[in-house]
Amino acid sequence: MKISRQPILEALLLIAAAAALGFGYTFVTKQGFFSKENPALSASAANLEMITLEKAKEFYESREALFIDSRHDFEYKMGHIHGSISIALNEFDTHRSQLGDIPKDKILIVYCDGIECNSSLELAMKLMELRYVNVKIFFGGWQEWKTHNYPVDYQ
Repeated sequence: MKISRQPILEALLLIAAAAALGFGYTFVTKQGFFSKENPALSASAANLEMITLEKAKEFYESREALFIDSRHDFEYKMGHIHGSISIALNEFDTHRSQLGDIPKDKILIVYCDGIECNSSLELAMKLMELRYVNVKIFFGGWQEWKTHNYPVDYQ
């Protein structure tokens, strides 16, 4: 019985092509192996506090915190946590001026649409880069807040 080498060579070629595509993608997007991520920021991201709906409501009622909506502006206008400000992640540089008068030790609670959304995490890391020291993430976000009929605004 003679074993054909062709299937083995084809499999090796596919593996090599997949590896090349993977490295190419991570190089272009500057992720993974080619990431230029700041190690200090990575450590800070690991220290970000995720808060529950109950804790977010406590902060809301105490008026100690500023809620920041990281979703797109049109989503913010369709509904947001009452009193929150919009700093859309995709337009961070444009909206950054809203942070000018906010003390660096102010409690900032960043949220987005809900558990399927990561823009709150990314915005929180950007805020930490700007030296805000009390940044928290309400990961349940807009969907969880709205579901519980807590105070909302529409614009």
